[in-house]
Amino acid sequence: MTGSVLAVLLFEWKRALTLPRMAWWAILAAFPVFIVGLVRFIAMQTPPRELWAGLLFALVPMLVTMLGTLLWATPAISTELERRSWIYLAVRPHGSTAVLLGKYLAAVTWVIPPALLGLSIAVPLAAPKDAWLLWWAMVRLVCLSCPAYAAIYLLLGTLLPRRAMVLAVAYTLLFELVISFIPAVINKVTVQYRLRALWEDWCDIPALGRQATVMALMGDAPPWQHVTILLLLVPALLAVSVAVLRMSEFSSSAESDV
Repeated sequence: MTGSVLAVLLFEWKRALTLPRMAWWAILAAFPVFIVGLVRFIAMQTPPRELWAGLLFALVPMLVTMLGTLLWATPAISTELERRSWIYLAVRPHGSTAVLLGKYLAAVTWVIPPALLGLSIAVPLAAPKDAWLLWWAMVRLVCLSCPAYAAIYLLLGTLLPRRAMVLAVAYTLLFELVISFIPAVINKVTVQYRLRALWEDWCDIPALGRQATVMALMGDAPPWQHVTILLLLVPALLAVSVAVLRMSEFSSSAESDV
């Protein structure tokens, strides 16, 4: 089983080494660098450290990781259905599970490097106070956000392969960009809520204080609790994805309709 997963991972990486996909890889890495450089160029005075912390969080752990994993993890099943190769993979022992987990690992390992590369260039370019502390905080957030988002998008792509991208975009807009900013209990079901709380704690943003609004948006739970939830979320979502995949049936007519 492990060998099959690694085989799928290596195959996906070899298939990703094409000019269009490497161009997307470069765009993901260059995006935060371009925005930070643009801010530095047009700013009349040096922006405060809090602004750089918020901007880097929005650009890298939030946008780059969400966009990268959405594009990679969501169509994991639909692409095999489009190629009409799913039936050959599914009849092998644990073939469908190996494909699912291998593509998940490919998505995570493909998105993290450009995110860290862009972050490593953008932080020195911004040159904020305590740049090392800010960089280290963002690295940890990237390493937590990529696996979590990839697991979510993989599950969405497994639930509805024919409308996977539509479902993933709708989830991102509704939950991660709207509900996560609603000061109520429901925002705790989003990844953004956890990442935002860790960002405020790890980046040491004293300007936010402990106002009621901040408490509603980020909570007062200790960082270890958010980290634990994000780490446990990944195997739980992967287990659900595997269960859904094993219970699903994709006929030849469904393949042609994808």
